[in-house]
Amino acid sequence: AKTLIEEAHQLGSLHPIAISFIIEPDRTDIYDEFKKQISLLDSSKPFEQLESLERTPEIPTVSVPIGNGMIIVEKGNITRQKVDAIIGSPSSIALHNAIIEAAGDDVKTAYEIEYIRNPNSILISTPPGKLSCQRIFFLKWEPDTDDSILRQSIIDFIWNIIQNVISYNYRSIACPAIGCGGYGCSVDIVVKTMVKQIKYHLKTRNLSLTVKFIIRPEQENIYDEFCKQVLASEE
Repeated sequence: AKTLIEEAHQLGSLHPIAISFIIEPDRTDIYDEFKKQISLLDSSKPFEQLESLERTPEIPTVSVPIGNGMIIVEKGNITRQKVDAIIGSPSSIALHNAIIEAAGDDVKTAYEIEYIRNPNSILISTPPGKLSCQRIFFLKWEPDTDDSILRQSIIDFIWNIIQNVISYNYRSIACPAIGCGGYGCSVDIVVKTMVKQIKYHLKTRNLSLTVKFIIRPEQENIYDEFCKQVLASEE
């Protein structure tokens, strides 16, 4: 707890970020220790960016403002997100089927019609169906064992997302952790590249956009890596 608080304090003094420590409701010992370490900080030092502890959160979340935008890392189900656009990819069969099933038959039909019309299209956009969004973007993406090709494919994937978000004037999207399932891709490369590219576009394009990376609850290592990369300072 002491190390985490000190690191968060340092980040908060250097960058305009808000950090929340999420404690499980039954771990009062951990909660008390974090609270103790926060109280021991020198009150004369800037620490207003560290948010108060939450004792009973339902969803583990990390959020960091980037320029006029925001990056959020959250454990959950991407089909339940209330955003302008939900991102899917036909290369991930499980993800694709989950989105289609949750969205309903109208979306399934719309996707199939568009795919028949444009089978080589990089992106297929459909209405939301039963999902709480305005559009669903299905973007093609292919994993690769070559690190350089993999990295570039992620760069292109994020670029295509941003271009379409801008064209629709959307303000929020939910994005999955592509390539972090059964493909055997380097989690480090995938996550680092995704986060770096989102930060880059938010800053250089001055976007008022909230990007939510939605990680499945059982993917603890992937969630941790996203949190690490989102919180990492860029020097």
